Amino acid sequence: KIFLHKERSKAVWYSFAEDFPYDDDPMPGLLADERNLDFPLEKAEHFMKLFLGMVSKSKYAETVAPGVFAEEDIERVGDQFQDLVWALEEIGLRNWLKMDLDELERNLPKDKLAALVRGKSSNSDEISLEDEDVDAAKLMLQCASRGKADLLDFEDVDPYKLLHGIPRRKIDEELEGLPAYLGDDDLNKLVTDHCERLTNGRPQSWEDKQEEWLKGSARVSDLYQKELEFYRTAGPVEWAETNDGYQWKWRQPANTFWDERRRVYVQEQKGVDPNLNLKGLRQHMLAISRMRSMCSVGKVAYFRGVVVVGNGRGVYGFGIGFGSTPKECRADSTLKALQNLDYIDYDPGRMFCTPCKGQEYKHTMTLIPRPIGRGLQANKKFLPLLYILGLDNCKVKFMFKKWFTRVRAIKRCLDQVVSRRTLANMTGKRYALLVAPGDHWVHWPDRWFDVTSEPYKGQEDMRKLIRKHALHFKKRGAKIAVTADVRPGWRKRNWIRWNNALERWLQHRRESYEPAAPKASALKLAKS
Repeated sequence: KIFLHKERSKAVWYSFAEDFPYDDDPMPGLLADERNLDFPLEKAEHFMKLFLGMVSKSKYAETVAPGVFAEEDIERVGDQFQDLVWALEEIGLRNWLKMDLDELERNLPKDKLAALVRGKSSNSDEISLEDEDVDAAKLMLQCASRGKADLLDFEDVDPYKLLHGIPRRKIDEELEGLPAYLGDDDLNKLVTDHCERLTNGRPQSWEDKQEEWLKGSARVSDLYQKELEFYRTAGPVEWAETNDGYQWKWRQPANTFWDERRRVYVQEQKGVDPNLNLKGLRQHMLAISRMRSMCSVGKVAYFRGVVVVGNGRGVYGFGIGFGSTPKECRADSTLKALQNLDYIDYDPGRMFCTPCKGQEYKHTMTLIPRPIGRGLQANKKFLPLLYILGLDNCKVKFMFKKWFTRVRAIKRCLDQVVSRRTLANMTGKRYALLVAPGDHWVHWPDRWFDVTSEPYKGQEDMRKLIRKHALHFKKRGAKIAVTADVRPGWRKRNWIRWNNALERWLQHRRESYEPAAPKASALKLAKS
């Protein structure tokens, strides 16, 4: 992934320094400028070792930090840097190497800094620093100056030796035998001076630093509350805070209400969207049948109907309703159709991209695209349904006649229709390049050419009349040509002018060829 003009330049014009390597496309990845590519995380250790090795060869390296750039130190720092990169990758800071310090500081979550106070303090915004903390700080600095970053590396606190009672050296004894990069007196003086500054009190500019520190960043406390609220509301359980702590209860599902008698949540009946515009919608009763069922009071008769609702531009819905009368059945079916509206993903005015077929058991619906202008081809009894669906320039076929099952086949077929805009979003191709085979075919109706064809039809009728007059209105097996049927035209020999020189010479040779008389010797030889 290449990021041009991000860090090094903000130019929008062609830059020979930056854009020249990318002129030839495709190109090998090794030839690309690595400064414009994502940082390769797996090479972090290798790059750090190369950098430290380059610095170690400088003539000032030994004078500024003697013994720091040893080969084993470079290996250790490279391993630590690789571990740091993988740790940042796990917490989502993959691109931190491309960020400057200001951007990194601006994006990190912050919160109000607690003041460090020498001695005991009861204020929650302050951190007390006692004598034990000072001694621990001095000891940790002494360990760090000797390359001991973990206290468990000392024998005195080694868990294995503590459990088995193995003799061990004290921390002070072990520190005395290790070389130190900084003296203990200098480190103790740093801690002592800092404690004296804390004893004198905070400066007046502390509050100003707090405001500058918190400017333009998220608070850690806000992140904590957001995470706590997420874990309270995640899943099917809700946690409510009470005087006794947190109590949980089952969360109420959406669109339900609590039934006290049954002690369960009951789903609410789905209604029609009040913002739905019914102005352009049309309905058509596809089928209605009389049904009977047996219940505790005896046989009950009712009607079941199938209704389709649509606006003729792709929005449609099927509803199956019931009622004691045909009118009530139709109203219930229409209401359920409005509750289950769907949309056909097609391009208005253009032909379908692919054929589609939907099947439910043995009932099928087949939709075959036709070129633009060819119109709709289907059985006449299905035309109201197809007009409400908004289909055009296609051929539609149905198999079997049970509407209760056919409705599912129709929905499965229409769900397979995909528009060019959806294909462009799916494939990443340009919308103008997605063309179906019949998009450029336009069928002009024949009636548009009736006025143009009238003279030619009149000439043909006159030829037929002359032929009838020649035959005295009798039918003959052979066709008699009249003068109007025979017109002077081109002959094959006239095409010679477009031939090349060799073909013109052969044509001339064929026309003027005269065979010579055979010789007497040749005749005798033929007779013998």
